[in-house]
Amino acid sequence: MRILGLTIAAVFAASAAAPALAADRVSDSELVRAARCLGLAKAANLGASDASALQAFVKTQGRSRDPLVQERVDAAERAAKSQAGKAKDTLKASLIAERDGACKALVQASSTASTAPPAGA
Repeated sequence: MRILGLTIAAVFAASAAAPALAADRVSDSELVRAARCLGLAKAANLGASDASALQAFVKTQGRSRDPLVQERVDAAERAAKSQAGKAKDTLKASLIAERDGACKALVQASSTASTAPPAGA
């Protein structure tokens, strides 16, 4: 009987913590977008860029994802890196603007969200 009580208490504790953990997880499409940004940041043709924050974000957010989602993430990174490697003039400028604009905003938003205090605290 005591084991049943402990099991029920553990289930309630886990269910209470689940919403807090789920709030820190981004959607699959946001993760794929971050992977594209990572590919752009790693592309040598676009110039130097620090990819460490994006790499950590994609690695952390990619944990325990469906294998199909993980394949989309990997494909997005490879495609962006390939596209950047072949880019000339206008496309290259557009990809640099994406990397330095929307991608930097994505990293800043994710780091702000992870350091923000919980709601109601």
